[in-house]
Amino acid sequence: MKPQSTRLAIIGAGIAGLTAARLYQAGGLDVQLFDKGQNVGGRCATRRRDGLAFDHGAPFIAASSNDFRWTMRRWMMGAALQNWKPKAATGFPAGLRLFTGTPDMNAIPQRLATGLDITRRVTVDRIERQPDGAWRLFDTESETLGDFAAVLITCPPDQAQRLLQSGLDTGLVPDHWFRRPVRMRAAWTVMVAFDGRVPTDSDALVLDGEPLDYALRNSSKPGRIREQETWVMHAAPDITEQFLDHPKDAVVDDFLAALAYHLDAPLPRVIFAQAHRWLYAHARAEAEFEGETKRNEAALPATGYGTGFGSAKATIEYSLFDPETGLGLAGDWIRPPASPYLGVQSAWLSGRDAGKRIRHWCRRRGAKA
Repeated sequence: MKPQSTRLAIIGAGIAGLTAARLYQAGGLDVQLFDKGQNVGGRCATRRRDGLAFDHGAPFIAASSNDFRWTMRRWMMGAALQNWKPKAATGFPAGLRLFTGTPDMNAIPQRLATGLDITRRVTVDRIERQPDGAWRLFDTESETLGDFAAVLITCPPDQAQRLLQSGLDTGLVPDHWFRRPVRMRAAWTVMVAFDGRVPTDSDALVLDGEPLDYALRNSSKPGRIREQETWVMHAAPDITEQFLDHPKDAVVDDFLAALAYHLDAPLPRVIFAQAHRWLYAHARAEAEFEGETKRNEAALPATGYGTGFGSAKATIEYSLFDPETGLGLAGDWIRPPASPYLGVQSAWLSGRDAGKRIRHWCRRRGAKA
Protein backbone atom coordinates (compact mmCIF):
# COMPACT_ATOMS: atom_id res chain seq x y z
CA MET A 1 0.00 0.00 0.00
CA LYS A 2 1.45 3.38 -0.99
CA PRO A 3 1.99 5.88 1.84
CA GLN A 4 0.10 8.60 -0.05
CA SER A 5 -2.99 6.39 -0.44
CA THR A 6 -6.24 8.00 0.69
CA ARG A 7 -8.37 4.86 0.75
CA LEU A 8 -10.84 4.92 3.66
CA ALA A 9 -12.77 2.04 5.21
CA ILE A 10 -15.98 2.81 7.09
CA ILE A 11 -17.37 0.10 9.35
CA GLY A 12 -21.13 0.52 9.62
CA ALA A 13 -23.53 1.88 7.01
CA GLY A 14 -25.92 3.74 9.29
CA ILE A 15 -26.62 7.46 9.03
CA ALA A 16 -23.20 8.42 10.45
CA GLY A 17 -21.23 6.11 8.18
CA LEU A 18 -23.18 6.99 5.04
CA THR A 19 -22.93 10.72 5.71
CA ALA A 20 -19.16 10.53 6.24
CA ALA A 21 -18.75 8.41 3.12
CA ARG A 22 -20.64 10.84 0.90
CA LEU A 23 -18.54 13.78 2.09
CA TYR A 24 -15.33 11.84 1.59
CA GLN A 25 -16.27 10.58 -1.85
CA ALA A 26 -17.47 14.04 -2.90
CA GLY A 27 -13.88 15.17 -2.35
CA GLY A 28 -12.70 12.75 -5.01
CA LEU A 29 -11.41 10.23 -2.47
CA ASP A 30 -11.77 6.44 -2.35
CA VAL A 31 -14.09 5.01 0.32
CA GLN A 32 -15.56 1.57 0.98
CA LEU A 33 -18.23 0.76 3.57
CA PHE A 34 -18.80 -2.55 5.34
CA ASP A 35 -22.03 -3.48 7.10
CA LYS A 36 -23.17 -6.73 8.68
CA GLY A 37 -26.80 -6.16 7.67
CA GLN A 38 -28.60 -6.80 4.43
CA ASN A 39 -29.92 -3.23 4.36
CA VAL A 40 -28.23 0.08 5.04
CA GLY A 41 -29.45 2.63 7.56
CA GLY A 42 -28.94 1.09 10.98
CA ARG A 43 -31.84 2.26 13.15
CA CYS A 44 -33.44 4.16 10.25
CA ALA A 45 -35.06 0.84 9.48
CA THR A 46 -38.26 -0.51 7.98
CA ARG A 47 -39.52 -4.08 8.47
CA ARG A 48 -41.62 -5.57 5.65
CA ARG A 49 -43.78 -8.64 6.08
CA ASP A 50 -46.73 -9.98 4.04
CA GLY A 51 -47.30 -6.68 2.25
CA LEU A 52 -47.06 -4.68 5.49
CA ALA A 53 -44.38 -2.13 6.39
CA PHE A 54 -43.32 -0.88 9.84
CA ASP A 55 -40.79 1.79 10.79
CA HIS A 56 -39.53 -0.25 13.70
CA GLY A 57 -36.32 1.68 14.37
CA ALA A 58 -36.12 5.46 14.60
CA PRO A 59 -39.83 6.42 14.57
CA PHE A 60 -39.38 9.95 13.22
CA ILE A 61 -36.88 12.76 12.68
CA ALA A 62 -36.69 16.18 14.33
CA ALA A 63 -34.10 18.95 14.08
CA SER A 64 -32.51 21.66 16.19
CA SER A 65 -29.47 22.27 13.97
CA ASN A 66 -29.78 24.69 11.06
CA ASP A 67 -27.30 22.64 9.05
CA PHE A 68 -29.36 19.50 9.56
CA ARG A 69 -32.55 21.38 8.65
CA TRP A 70 -30.91 22.38 5.37
CA THR A 71 -30.08 18.75 4.65
CA MET A 72 -33.64 17.74 5.51
CA ARG A 73 -34.89 20.27 2.95
CA ARG A 74 -32.78 18.56 0.30
CA TRP A 75 -34.24 15.21 1.31
CA MET A 76 -37.71 16.70 1.00
CA MET A 77 -36.91 18.07 -2.46
CA GLY A 78 -35.84 14.55 -3.40
CA ALA A 79 -39.14 13.11 -2.09
CA ALA A 80 -37.35 11.05 0.58
CA LEU A 81 -38.75 13.03 3.53
CA GLN A 82 -42.06 14.63 4.48
CA ASN A 83 -43.49 16.51 7.42
CA TRP A 84 -45.65 14.21 9.54
CA LYS A 85 -48.52 15.90 11.34
CA PRO A 86 -50.07 13.18 13.51
CA LYS A 87 -53.64 13.89 14.53
CA ALA A 88 -54.31 14.58 18.20
CA ALA A 89 -50.72 13.80 19.16
CA THR A 90 -50.29 13.77 22.91
CA GLY A 91 -47.25 14.12 25.11
CA PHE A 92 -44.87 15.72 22.60
CA PRO A 93 -43.05 19.00 23.40
CA ALA A 94 -44.88 22.09 22.19
CA GLY A 95 -43.73 23.27 18.79
CA LEU A 96 -41.92 20.04 17.92
CA ARG A 97 -42.07 19.30 14.18
CA LEU A 98 -41.88 15.64 13.22
CA PHE A 99 -40.66 14.33 9.88
CA THR A 100 -40.60 10.87 8.39
CA GLY A 101 -38.93 9.17 5.47
CA THR A 102 -41.16 8.40 2.49
CA PRO A 103 -42.35 5.90 1.52
CA ASP A 104 -40.66 4.64 4.72
CA MET A 105 -37.88 5.60 7.12
CA ASN A 106 -35.31 3.53 5.23
CA ALA A 107 -35.75 5.83 2.20
CA ILE A 108 -33.32 8.32 3.77
CA PRO A 109 -30.32 5.96 4.12
CA GLN A 110 -31.15 4.47 0.73
CA ARG A 111 -30.80 7.96 -0.73
CA LEU A 112 -27.50 8.52 1.09
CA ALA A 113 -26.20 5.15 -0.12
CA THR A 114 -26.68 5.94 -3.82
CA GLY A 115 -23.37 5.69 -5.65
CA LEU A 116 -21.36 4.42 -2.66
CA ASP A 117 -19.29 1.21 -2.59
CA ILE A 118 -20.95 -0.83 0.16
CA THR A 119 -20.15 -4.42 1.07
CA ARG A 120 -23.18 -5.83 2.87
CA ARG A 121 -23.74 -8.90 5.03
CA VAL A 122 -20.14 -9.01 6.16
CA THR A 123 -18.90 -8.64 9.73
CA VAL A 124 -15.53 -6.98 10.24
CA ASP A 125 -14.02 -9.10 13.00
CA ARG A 126 -10.68 -7.35 13.50
CA ILE A 127 -8.35 -4.71 12.11
CA GLU A 128 -4.56 -4.94 12.16
CA ARG A 129 -1.82 -2.39 11.58
CA GLN A 130 0.59 -3.35 8.78
CA PRO A 131 4.34 -2.54 8.65
CA ASP A 132 3.71 0.17 6.04
CA GLY A 133 1.18 1.89 8.32
CA ALA A 134 -1.92 0.65 6.50
CA TRP A 135 -4.87 -0.95 8.29
CA ARG A 136 -5.94 -4.43 7.15
CA LEU A 137 -9.52 -5.57 7.77
CA PHE A 138 -10.52 -9.20 8.36
CA ASP A 139 -13.93 -10.88 8.45
CA THR A 140 -15.07 -13.61 10.85
CA GLU A 141 -13.44 -16.27 8.64
CA SER A 142 -10.10 -14.40 8.81
CA GLU A 143 -10.41 -13.50 5.15
CA THR A 144 -8.79 -10.20 4.18
CA LEU A 145 -11.21 -7.41 3.26
CA GLY A 146 -8.54 -4.97 2.10
CA ASP A 147 -5.87 -2.49 3.20
CA PHE A 148 -6.78 1.12 3.99
CA ALA A 149 -5.00 4.34 4.93
CA ALA A 150 -7.72 5.20 7.46
CA VAL A 151 -10.58 3.43 9.21
CA LEU A 152 -13.73 5.06 10.59
CA ILE A 153 -15.75 2.90 12.98
CA THR A 154 -19.41 3.91 13.33
CA CYS A 155 -20.84 0.93 15.21
CA PRO A 156 -21.95 1.16 18.88
CA PRO A 157 -19.18 1.65 21.48
CA ASP A 158 -19.12 -1.95 22.77
CA GLN A 159 -18.56 -3.27 19.24
CA ALA A 160 -16.06 -0.51 18.40
CA GLN A 161 -14.08 -1.29 21.54
CA ARG A 162 -13.91 -4.99 20.63
CA LEU A 163 -12.55 -4.10 17.20
CA LEU A 164 -9.89 -1.84 18.74
CA GLN A 165 -9.05 -4.04 21.72
CA SER A 166 -5.59 -5.02 20.47
CA GLY A 167 -4.78 -1.34 19.93
CA LEU A 168 -6.06 -0.52 23.42
CA ASP A 169 -3.92 -3.29 24.91
CA THR A 170 -0.75 -2.03 23.20
CA GLY A 171 -1.42 1.66 23.79
CA LEU A 172 -1.87 2.41 20.11
CA VAL A 173 -5.46 3.41 20.89
CA PRO A 174 -5.84 5.40 24.14
CA ASP A 175 -8.55 4.08 26.43
CA HIS A 176 -10.06 7.52 27.07
CA TRP A 177 -11.85 7.13 23.73
CA PHE A 178 -14.26 4.84 25.53
CA ARG A 179 -14.35 6.60 28.90
CA ARG A 180 -17.20 8.90 27.99
CA PRO A 181 -20.32 9.93 29.94
CA VAL A 182 -22.65 7.94 27.73
CA ARG A 183 -24.53 4.68 27.84
CA MET A 184 -26.25 2.87 25.00
CA ARG A 185 -29.74 1.81 26.05
CA ALA A 186 -31.77 -1.07 24.67
CA ALA A 187 -35.38 -0.96 23.46
CA TRP A 188 -38.05 -3.50 22.63
CA THR A 189 -40.22 -2.61 19.64
CA VAL A 190 -43.48 -4.28 18.66
CA MET A 191 -45.06 -4.07 15.20
CA VAL A 192 -48.79 -4.81 14.93
CA ALA A 193 -51.39 -4.83 12.17
CA PHE A 194 -55.11 -4.89 13.07
CA ASP A 195 -58.20 -5.78 11.07
CA GLY A 196 -59.87 -2.50 12.11
CA ARG A 197 -59.13 0.94 13.47
CA VAL A 198 -57.66 1.20 16.96
CA PRO A 199 -60.19 3.18 19.07
CA THR A 200 -58.34 6.48 19.42
CA ASP A 201 -58.18 9.70 17.42
CA SER A 202 -54.52 10.10 18.33
CA ASP A 203 -51.93 8.99 15.77
CA ALA A 204 -49.01 9.37 18.18
CA LEU A 205 -48.92 8.84 21.93
CA VAL A 206 -46.05 9.58 24.28
CA LEU A 207 -46.68 7.35 27.30
CA ASP A 208 -45.25 7.03 30.78
CA GLY A 209 -42.66 4.35 30.04
CA GLU A 210 -44.54 1.68 32.03
CA PRO A 211 -43.81 -0.13 29.77
CA LEU A 212 -44.35 1.99 26.64
CA ASP A 213 -42.51 5.13 25.60
CA TYR A 214 -44.36 5.59 22.30
CA ALA A 215 -47.34 4.13 20.52
CA LEU A 216 -47.57 5.34 16.92
CA ARG A 217 -50.11 4.74 14.18
CA ASN A 218 -47.57 3.92 11.47
CA SER A 219 -50.23 3.94 8.76
CA SER A 220 -50.94 7.63 9.46
CA LYS A 221 -47.52 8.68 8.16
CA PRO A 222 -47.36 10.21 4.67
CA GLY A 223 -46.78 7.74 1.86
CA ARG A 224 -48.10 4.74 3.83
CA ILE A 225 -51.02 2.48 2.97
CA ARG A 226 -53.74 4.08 5.07
CA GLU A 227 -56.29 1.33 4.44
CA GLN A 228 -54.23 -0.99 6.64
CA GLU A 229 -54.16 -0.18 10.37
CA THR A 230 -50.56 -0.61 11.50
CA TRP A 231 -48.95 0.45 14.78
CA VAL A 232 -45.41 0.50 16.16
CA MET A 233 -44.85 0.58 19.92
CA HIS A 234 -41.54 1.30 21.65
CA ALA A 235 -40.67 0.27 25.21
CA ALA A 236 -38.77 2.43 27.65
CA PRO A 237 -35.08 1.46 28.14
CA ASP A 238 -35.53 0.65 31.85
CA ILE A 239 -38.31 -1.82 31.12
CA THR A 240 -36.48 -3.29 28.13
CA GLU A 241 -33.31 -3.93 30.09
CA GLN A 242 -35.29 -5.46 32.93
CA PHE A 243 -36.87 -7.91 30.48
CA LEU A 244 -34.05 -8.13 27.94
CA ASP A 245 -34.39 -11.90 27.49
CA HIS A 246 -38.18 -12.01 27.66
CA PRO A 247 -39.73 -14.27 24.96
CA LYS A 248 -40.84 -12.25 21.95
CA ASP A 249 -44.41 -13.59 22.06
CA ALA A 250 -44.70 -12.48 25.67
CA VAL A 251 -43.38 -9.02 24.77
CA VAL A 252 -46.08 -8.71 22.09
CA ASP A 253 -48.79 -9.71 24.56
CA ASP A 254 -47.53 -7.25 27.18
CA PHE A 255 -47.41 -4.37 24.69
CA LEU A 256 -50.92 -5.04 23.41
CA ALA A 257 -52.24 -5.24 26.97
CA ALA A 258 -50.50 -1.94 27.82
CA LEU A 259 -52.00 -0.17 24.79
CA ALA A 260 -55.50 -1.48 25.55
CA TYR A 261 -55.12 -0.41 29.20
CA HIS A 262 -54.00 3.09 28.20
CA LEU A 263 -56.90 3.51 25.76
CA ASP A 264 -59.32 1.86 28.18
CA ALA A 265 -60.86 0.03 25.24
CA PRO A 266 -60.54 -3.36 23.57
CA LEU A 267 -58.30 -3.56 20.52
CA PRO A 268 -59.34 -4.90 17.09
CA ARG A 269 -58.29 -8.39 16.07
CA VAL A 270 -54.55 -8.70 15.49
CA ILE A 271 -53.63 -10.00 12.04
CA PHE A 272 -49.86 -9.63 12.40
CA ALA A 273 -47.55 -8.97 15.36
CA GLN A 274 -43.82 -9.20 15.83
CA ALA A 275 -41.30 -7.98 18.41
CA HIS A 276 -37.78 -6.76 17.72
CA ARG A 277 -35.09 -6.08 20.31
CA TRP A 278 -32.65 -3.24 19.67
CA LEU A 279 -29.65 -3.73 21.95
CA TYR A 280 -28.20 -0.31 21.05
CA ALA A 281 -31.25 1.87 20.47
CA HIS A 282 -30.54 5.10 22.35
CA ALA A 283 -27.41 7.03 23.27
CA ARG A 284 -27.97 8.61 26.68
CA ALA A 285 -25.61 10.88 28.61
CA GLU A 286 -24.82 9.66 32.11
CA ALA A 287 -24.72 12.62 34.50
CA GLU A 288 -23.00 10.63 37.23
CA PHE A 289 -19.89 10.23 35.06
CA GLU A 290 -19.57 13.87 34.01
CA GLY A 291 -17.22 14.92 36.82
CA GLU A 292 -14.90 11.96 36.31
CA THR A 293 -14.84 12.47 32.54
CA LYS A 294 -13.96 16.15 32.86
CA ARG A 295 -11.09 15.31 35.20
CA ASN A 296 -9.80 12.61 32.82
CA GLU A 297 -9.94 14.84 29.78
CA ALA A 298 -8.36 17.82 31.55
CA ALA A 299 -5.23 15.68 31.95
CA LEU A 300 -5.04 14.65 28.28
CA PRO A 301 -2.33 16.04 26.03
CA ALA A 302 -3.37 18.06 22.99
CA THR A 303 -2.36 16.58 19.64
CA GLY A 304 -2.13 19.85 17.76
CA TYR A 305 -4.83 18.68 15.36
CA GLY A 306 -8.06 20.52 16.07
CA THR A 307 -10.15 19.68 19.11
CA GLY A 308 -10.81 16.00 18.62
CA PHE A 309 -8.66 13.07 19.60
CA GLY A 310 -6.59 13.72 22.71
CA SER A 311 -8.13 17.11 23.40
CA ALA A 312 -9.66 18.35 26.63
CA LYS A 313 -12.67 19.37 24.54
CA ALA A 314 -13.39 15.84 23.35
CA THR A 315 -16.74 15.63 25.13
CA ILE A 316 -18.17 18.40 22.94
CA GLU A 317 -16.93 16.89 19.67
CA TYR A 318 -19.20 15.04 17.28
CA SER A 319 -16.49 12.59 16.19
CA LEU A 320 -12.99 11.44 17.18
CA PHE A 321 -10.02 11.04 14.88
CA ASP A 322 -6.31 10.37 15.46
CA PRO A 323 -4.10 11.73 12.66
CA GLU A 324 -1.16 9.64 13.89
CA THR A 325 -2.88 6.31 13.29
CA GLY A 326 -5.69 7.16 10.86
CA LEU A 327 -8.35 5.72 13.17
CA GLY A 328 -11.66 7.44 13.88
CA LEU A 329 -14.97 6.97 15.66
CA ALA A 330 -18.37 8.39 14.75
CA GLY A 331 -21.94 7.84 15.85
CA ASP A 332 -24.64 9.44 17.96
CA TRP A 333 -22.95 8.11 21.12
CA ILE A 334 -19.89 10.36 20.70
CA ARG A 335 -22.05 13.37 21.56
CA PRO A 336 -25.43 12.04 22.71
CA PRO A 337 -28.52 13.96 21.60
CA ALA A 338 -29.90 16.52 24.02
CA SER A 339 -33.40 15.17 23.36
CA PRO A 340 -34.64 11.65 22.53
CA TYR A 341 -36.22 13.16 19.41
CA LEU A 342 -32.84 14.16 17.93
CA GLY A 343 -31.08 10.82 17.52
CA VAL A 344 -30.93 10.88 13.71
CA GLN A 345 -29.64 14.45 13.78
CA SER A 346 -26.83 13.47 16.19
CA ALA A 347 -25.77 10.60 13.93
CA TRP A 348 -25.76 12.89 10.88
CA LEU A 349 -23.76 15.60 12.67
CA SER A 350 -21.22 13.01 13.80
CA GLY A 351 -20.85 11.54 10.32
CA ARG A 352 -20.48 14.96 8.75
CA ASP A 353 -17.81 15.96 11.27
CA ALA A 354 -15.87 12.72 10.74
CA GLY A 355 -16.07 12.99 6.96
CA LYS A 356 -14.67 16.52 7.03
CA ARG A 357 -11.88 15.63 9.45
CA ILE A 358 -10.65 12.61 7.51
CA ARG A 359 -10.99 14.34 4.15
CA HIS A 360 -8.86 17.22 5.45
CA TRP A 361 -6.32 14.78 6.92
CA CYS A 362 -6.02 12.83 3.68
CA ARG A 363 -5.50 15.99 1.63
CA ARG A 364 -2.78 17.19 3.99
CA ARG A 365 -1.21 13.74 4.00
CA GLY A 366 -1.19 13.59 0.21
CA ALA A 367 0.37 17.05 0.00
CA LYS A 368 3.24 15.90 2.26
CA ALA A 369 3.87 12.65 0.36
